Amino acid sequence: MSESINISELMKATAKDAIDFAANEFNVTLDYSEESVSLVQAIISKIDILSLDDNQLFTLSFMYGAYLGEVFIQHVGGNWLHIEESEDEPPQTFVAIGENTIAFPGKVYQALTSSDDQNLDEYYCELVHSHQPQAN
Repeated sequence: MSESINISELMKATAKDAIDFAANEFNVTLDYSEESVSLVQAIISKIDILSLDDNQLFTLSFMYGAYLGEVFIQHVGGNWLHIEESEDEPPQTFVAIGENTIAFPGKVYQALTSSDDQNLDEYYCELVHSHQPQAN
């Protein structure tokens, strides 16, 4: 029998690591509110990526991606999806909602490395808007 990880529990624990890191390193309180997404953006913009090795960069991307994903799941919906490593791709973790998958850790990585001009709170707001139930 193969070992299976509970991706939902792992991502919740990892989001908690992001909360602890924000409190300890930046004196910022993250509370799973949608307003806290802009605090994550502020933290990301303060991190000197030149002082990070690849492992630290991956860890921060994963932690804050887990946090953003948990905020999204709590306020909008969805669930975690882990796709195992393939020949062409490393393992990846997404939030799945409907037919869509959202790569929050990848988006945080792009924010950290400044490879994307869109900040995290704009991205989050667009995602929330595009996944709102169409009422009326």
